[in-house]
Amino acid sequence: MKNIPTTIFIFLLISATSFAQQLEEKSSNMTYRIGTGVLVEGNWGFYGFNVINELSFKVRDRFSINPSLTYYHSIINSNFSYTFPEDREEFVSGIFTDVRFQYDIIRTKKDFRLGLAFGPSYQLGGEVIHRGYQLSDSEPRVQESAGFMVERHRRLGYVSQVTFDWQPANPNRRNTIGVSMSSFDGYWPYYLLVTYRLGFKM
Repeated sequence: MKNIPTTIFIFLLISATSFAQQLEEKSSNMTYRIGTGVLVEGNWGFYGFNVINELSFKVRDRFSINPSLTYYHSIINSNFSYTFPEDREEFVSGIFTDVRFQYDIIRTKKDFRLGLAFGPSYQLGGEVIHRGYQLSDSEPRVQESAGFMVERHRRLGYVSQVTFDWQPANPNRRNTIGVSMSSFDGYWPYYLLVTYRLGFKM
């Protein structure tokens, strides 16, 4: 039963990619984007970075299908400090595989686009969190570390996104700033990512 969400997601990814490739044979409206940005993890409170690879298949003038692969890793906690030595060993890290279906709700004459996107997201990752401190059982009683909690995630959720996309001086490039919210286990947003992406028309 645990493999059913994974199977469904893989099927959706293959179907969307296959459909977009068939459309690509009729049109060259495909863009490859690579970018990086910041990450805010909302459960434990971490800040970090993310790196994204994305393919964009334009189906209609304002509608596109965008499969992507994103790596993320935390850098520091939300207090911007490490109170205890064990805090430095805490982290969240992993990858997201998304398929976002995007519609550009605004398009200007200079081809600036404001888009909204939504789609399934699969997370493969984990987290290591310090459990805190407790008093030792032996005398003299002193504070000692309670160890770490390790969690691994393989879960299906969804992603929603707002994009700001514009044409630079080079007609074969695109600039995009994306604000995406990845949600899992009924928690929205579980992860907030802000990225700058440089696009290459193919």
